[in-house]
Amino acid sequence: MNILFERIKSASHRHLQVLLPFYAETFPVEERRDTSSLLRMLDEPDMFFSAILSDELVVGLVVYWKFKKFLYIEHLAVFQSQRGNGIGESVLNKLQEEASPILLEVEIPFDEAGNRRVAFYQRCGFTALQVYYQQPPYRKGESVVPMMLYSDLSDWDTEVLDGSIEQFHLNVYYRKAD
Repeated sequence: MNILFERIKSASHRHLQVLLPFYAETFPVEERRDTSSLLRMLDEPDMFFSAILSDELVVGLVVYWKFKKFLYIEHLAVFQSQRGNGIGESVLNKLQEEASPILLEVEIPFDEAGNRRVAFYQRCGFTALQVYYQQPPYRKGESVVPMMLYSDLSDWDTEVLDGSIEQFHLNVYYRKAD
């Protein structure tokens, strides 16, 4: 499957009309930024908010951060009508070409949808890292969210993993909190 990423760097980008409502309805409020915060961060050099395109059609979105030694996927979602077509796997493969290892957070599965998400990442070669993990809050005053940390590298050195988690927490959550 041939997919492309179109990076969005301004609040006037043509795809935001479709992607902002999709982002808000796809991710629970405690697992995403509010719209104004997201728009302020579009020019952040390490953050890539991108439309996923297939045959010039917007089919989803991916938000990822490029760090020196790893890539962190903050959000990945494919439109319901496009799921099951291999788009998500193609996105992960394309990101692995850009950088590896990759880290991402996955909700602890408590329903069928959560089990499908976990199964998807496992089919794509990602494994749950054996660490206790909580996603920091996006906004001051909110609670942490228990999650699982997944990676395409299963044998992280503990010290390197701890440093990587600290780096993406500082850049994605703490420094950028509302």
